[in-house]
Amino acid sequence: METPPAPPSQPAQLAQLEERFGFLISDVGRLTGKRFDDLAKSSVDLTRAMPRAGLSRALRRHQPGAAGRSAGSCADFGRPSSRPDGGGRLDRALGKAREVGDAVALEALNGFSKEEAAQLIALLQRVRGNLSRLVDR
Repeated sequence: METPPAPPSQPAQLAQLEERFGFLISDVGRLTGKRFDDLAKSSVDLTRAMPRAGLSRALRRHQPGAAGRSAGSCADFGRPSSRPDGGGRLDRALGKAREVGDAVALEALNGFSKEEAAQLIALLQRVRGNLSRLVDR
């Protein structure tokens, strides 16, 4: 009777884990979110949930058809708007969130050339497109 092979050492298992697509995507998302929270809380007293909650409330205030039209017309300006003049609390919160998100992205892409950063974004967009076609059927 043969003895079973010894299980791989912990470092080898971790190395394999660090090369797995799902783990990397998930961990990058976790780290990005944590960094966003840290920066937002220290610089503008904002959390990730605040802009999301505000956007949800703003969309619920509209009738279902109006929410799509409102969000669609504001998309031309790059962000949703809770007021026609763009001066609402939601707009300010989303603007702050965007600034913090841009800062986190710059930190995360530190050392990447512009071409590498653009290539990474393009590849991630393709991955999202592939998965969206399968999940959002």
